[in-house]
Amino acid sequence: MMFIAYLLGAFAFIGGIGLTISSAWLITMASMQPPILTLSVAIVLVRFFGIFRSAARYSERLVSHQAVFSRLTALRVGIYKKLSQNSIVVAHVFNSGTAVKSIVDDVERAQEYQLRIKLPQSSAVISLAFGTLLAFWVRPESIVFTLPACALLLALFPALIKSGIEPVARSIEKGENEYTQLLEGSIHGVTEAAIYGYLDENVKRTNELEIEIKVMEEQLLRQSWRFSALTNSLIALCVVGFAWLAMTLTQAQAVPAVQVTMLIFIPLVIFEAITAWYPNLFNAGKLLMSQHSVDTLMSFPSDEKIGAELNSAITKISAKNITVAWDQDFMKPTSFEVSKGELLVIRGRSGSGKSTLVMGLLGLLPYKGELRFDGRDAKNFSDLGGRVVGTVQRSHIFNTSLRENLKIGNQSATDEELINVLTLLELDQLIHELPHGLNTVIGDFGRTISGGEAKRLSVARVLLSQADVYIFDEPTEHLDEELAQRIEKRITQHLAGRIAIVITHSGWPSSDKTLVMAR
Repeated sequence: MMFIAYLLGAFAFIGGIGLTISSAWLITMASMQPPILTLSVAIVLVRFFGIFRSAARYSERLVSHQAVFSRLTALRVGIYKKLSQNSIVVAHVFNSGTAVKSIVDDVERAQEYQLRIKLPQSSAVISLAFGTLLAFWVRPESIVFTLPACALLLALFPALIKSGIEPVARSIEKGENEYTQLLEGSIHGVTEAAIYGYLDENVKRTNELEIEIKVMEEQLLRQSWRFSALTNSLIALCVVGFAWLAMTLTQAQAVPAVQVTMLIFIPLVIFEAITAWYPNLFNAGKLLMSQHSVDTLMSFPSDEKIGAELNSAITKISAKNITVAWDQDFMKPTSFEVSKGELLVIRGRSGSGKSTLVMGLLGLLPYKGELRFDGRDAKNFSDLGGRVVGTVQRSHIFNTSLRENLKIGNQSATDEELINVLTLLELDQLIHELPHGLNTVIGDFGRTISGGEAKRLSVARVLLSQADVYIFDEPTEHLDEELAQRIEKRITQHLAGRIAIVITHSGWPSSDKTLVMAR
């Protein structure tokens, strides 16, 4: 379908060429006062190319966007399958190398590359080839100007832009990724930073990064300006060259006025596709980085080839000398074993890797060592996503209704089930306090609710799911002691007969097993 879009895009530019040339031909012929029948042909051509250009442009928009959105949907589904089926295996793809703002941005921008770079490029090649042939048909001598211009504009200049501007654009993208992560971390920890006196240090690094990105942006603008000036100068030289050719021919021989007019107008319109394509090239580095990130993930071996489905509920988890890390190893090798019906509580000082271990058990980070489910390596399973669930240190509250935030854990959950789990966590008062109950939009990052309520909402999602293993990272954080004790007891009762793992600094005295982690 994209090939059809390429042709339609080229036809739109070709229609513009035909419209301009036929208009110029009509004006020139009209000045000679020929028979009206002669002019009527030109009038019909002007109307035809005017309609043809608009129809081709509209059709190209429809076809290209439909093709891109279809690819976008297919890519999203493919990535979702990669992540949901065997996230433990593919976790290292996203937690090594250059960070990206989000997978969603990468996927969308990868398709934007098809729309803003590949489509204009293909249309420019086709339309410029047509314009060159038209100029050759008018006067073969014109090839002296059109062939060098085509070679420079379609091959040499794009290569120079790629080598000169793309690295800068990529550096800007890396800087923006780092800036986003730094800003996110500063926002989440702004209160603690202000209390403990390192807020100024965070702000200082943010400002430094802003200056670095500004310098790179200015460098990109300067280089873009140079290439734009070079391109416009080359096009201007072609215009001058065609005008000189027309003048030379009229001095040497009798040349029809219509031919002279066409020689003047052709170079003014055949480069229109170039001027539409080149501005997008200057930011192609960012789009290519996104394309590379998506390609890296999609090239990863399919889970269907390396993973197997569990045929029964998980009844035992055993870990031996397991370590989990974002980048560099820092955890001491940890071993534990927990079976169905048992509650394992993991304790340890801050920085010992408790939350990082959770990320590994949930398949969100790669691990080293042995992690087995019912005696089989966790990496061999492709359907752990719905069987091992849990909360992480910073669970996200989406900018949607309370109901939809809860149903993330179980799309088929009824309102009665939602209310029951809210009651279990003593959050049922929210239904009465919020203006529209379960339908209330609780705001970006859950700003309309407290930190303790947000934490319990993430716990509620987990309790709603139909899983084999439940993992909680500080589920009673931000709660007073009495409330925390009541909720601990209720969660323990609710998960009776299943595997439960709780990461905590305090509480949970009735655990079956305890693991103390040390850094």
